[in-house]
Amino acid sequence: MEGFRTTLINCRECNRRILVRAADAERGTIICSHIGCGALNTLQAGFYYDETIVQGLPGFGHLTYLDKPEKTYLLQFGSNILGTSDSCTIQIDRFMHNDRCFISRRHCTITVTFDKWIGQLRYQLQDGFIDSSTQQQQSSLNGTLLNGVLLQKNELIDVSIDGIISLGGADRFQLTHYCINPEMLNTYKIELAFNPDRTQ
Repeated sequence: MEGFRTTLINCRECNRRILVRAADAERGTIICSHIGCGALNTLQAGFYYDETIVQGLPGFGHLTYLDKPEKTYLLQFGSNILGTSDSCTIQIDRFMHNDRCFISRRHCTITVTFDKWIGQLRYQLQDGFIDSSTQQQQSSLNGTLLNGVLLQKNELIDVSIDGIISLGGADRFQLTHYCINPEMLNTYKIELAFNPDRTQ
């Protein structure tokens, strides 16, 4: 293992120090040499997934309007502002309830990012939007709920797979994640050098 310098780690069993050489790091294990121990310590090399994978994805998930399941809204990578205004990233129809629409012009924001440590897309929900001219948070008029729980002002929360987002308490949408194919994901895996602080 080129460039590897010997290092010390703590044994997972006896917690005494063990000297790790290049051959141990390459093999991925080391047996504790202390009398009465002999525990097998697995040496973990870290890894992450290259973020350029998002450039080749065919989609980034979508919202399904639960009252009309044929009505879906595609998400894009990055910030998605949802509302009835035509200036929104995702323009939602003005669904009427007793002649009232409960969805604000710019109601909430779903931010789609890539988590390079787990290799999956991450979906974060926030009520309202950030005004680009003032950089201030503007809240919706009737609130945003995730799985029946009202989001607080400035709260940013992860939406789990098939999470239910309610706009104004009247219109519910199910968020469907885009799941990256594991075979494709493995082609973007980047191995890190052995980290002496990571043992199993």
